[in-house]
Formats: sequence, structure tokens, C-alpha cells
Amino acid sequence: MSSSPKNTAPLVLFAGAAGGCAVAIYNFLTPLTGVNGTFGAGLVIFSTALMALATLALPVIHSRGLRNLFRILLLLDVLCTAAAGYFLHEWWLIVAMAIALVGVLMDMATPARRRTTMGATT
Repeated sequence: MSSSPKNTAPLVLFAGAAGGCAVAIYNFLTPLTGVNGTFGAGLVIFSTALMALATLALPVIHSRGLRNLFRILLLLDVLCTAAAGYFLHEWWLIVAMAIALVGVLMDMATPARRRTTMGATT
């Protein structure tokens, strides 16, 4: 067992993104949800799928600038998708985006790890 703490932020963010994608797919496909087959619901499926993909890439990005860019784009994706959930009256989508927001904020609060190269820290 490792003594170093694990960063759980990507897991929380991915859970919110996957939950949001599942809710969006359900609402898009199910009749009488009020948004089935609409462009807005399809756009939410796309945005939550992109969020999940970006979350999978986040732990392997070591460039500080690129990681910060991903964080900002993920934060914008979460906030805009939550707004879309509000406009579509999809409250479970807003709950999923609240979970994703916690993940993004946790990742932003995580200090940058120092990389070691041949015994020297950079």
C-alpha cells in the first residue's frame, strides 16, 4: 500500500460527467421527458461526453499551462452544462454537474506535484 495520498479529484469529476451523460441520454431517448429528441438535449450529451474524455486525459497532463487550460475549459463546460440543465428543467443533470464542479474545484485546489528527473526536482 502506498503512503502517498491519491488525487481523487479526477474520479469525482468523471463520476459527475458520466452521471450527467447518462441523464442526458435518458432524457434524449425517453418519450414524454419534455426534451426527447431536441437539439439542446443532444448538445448536453456531447458536452458531458467531452467532459468525461477530458477528465480521463487530465491525470496524464504534466504541462502546467496545458493542465490549467484543461481546468478552465472543464470549469466552463460544467457551468454551461448546469445552465443548460436549468433551462431544460433537468434537475438531475444539475445534481450531476454539482458533483463534477466539486471534482474540478478539488483538482484546482490540488498543489502541483514536483517532477523528478534523475534525482533532481524541478
